[in-house]
Amino acid sequence: MTKRLAVLAATSILAFTAACGGGGDRPSVDEVSEALQKSDADGSEVPQESADCVAEAFVDSDLSDEALQAIVDGDEDYDASSEDEKVVADVSEEVGTCLSSE
Repeated sequence: MTKRLAVLAATSILAFTAACGGGGDRPSVDEVSEALQKSDADGSEVPQESADCVAEAFVDSDLSDEALQAIVDGDEDYDASSEDEKVVADVSEEVGTCLSSE
């Protein structure tokens, strides 16, 4: 179950970071966490503790404000930069830890 949830969350995150948003200000951990909790496409719930941990990892990373806003907006059409894709790859271990600690 935990591995399935980790794969699902990683897929959702990558879809959102490969997804246009951008309001100028960096979204908060709470905003990103709330969006991650709603982002599960197959109806499974992402626990708040896990979503908070993943959100903190992303907000504290070098992920662009635009990519974070795309997550918050649920914008699946956002075209992530190569820099954002690298950041997602760089924090993937931390994200995995967040999701496996349930």
